[in-house]
Amino acid sequence: MPDITALFYVAIMAFYLLRSNDGSKLVIAVMALAAIPLFTDNYWQWLQLSGLLSILIVIIERMKVDATAVGAIGVLVALFMGAFILSILINTVLVFVSNFEFSTFNVKNPLNYEWSTSILWLYCLAFVIQLFVILRSIKKPKALFDSNIIGLSLAVLPHYCGSFLYGLMLSVAIIATLYLVAFVLKTNSEQRFEFTYNGMCVLLTSCLVKGIMNAF
Repeated sequence: MPDITALFYVAIMAFYLLRSNDGSKLVIAVMALAAIPLFTDNYWQWLQLSGLLSILIVIIERMKVDATAVGAIGVLVALFMGAFILSILINTVLVFVSNFEFSTFNVKNPLNYEWSTSILWLYCLAFVIQLFVILRSIKKPKALFDSNIIGLSLAVLPHYCGSFLYGLMLSVAIIATLYLVAFVLKTNSEQRFEFTYNGMCVLLTSCLVKGIMNAF
């Protein structure tokens, strides 16, 4: 029912744009964008649209606040990431249950993809490097540059996994974990926002590139 799904998205965006700066309605919009794909026939296709609209909302909210409210935007980004991670986990559980054979205790699809050891090591390396930057609380421009390189790496690596979608999930989980660590340690708010924002943007670009590659 793609037409009905599209109408839901239109309704949610209208609900957000007409909310009159009501924070509770913003939270409802975030949760709704993450939940809508769960009720469609093509979860990952609609999840990409939800991600695109989420980034649009973050951009709009960032334009509405001054430089002193960057922390609030960081909280909004974390809220979006948490909602999408929860949505992906719910979808994974549903797919797992529907594909699990109790007689043989095997999962037919989609968790049985092969993962290259070298790719997993690269994921670990990206996580460790960025974690080191956070723990050292480096605030120099080169540290920010390194952070952007790590974000770009996490967007490229899913293309070399056995399953692009599950590689993408791993990248999102790493970015979310690093943001939470940086938030708890109270590192430079601008730097952690920059890393998270840029990371999610390049992940979305990676999804679009994958879609174009599949189309052609």
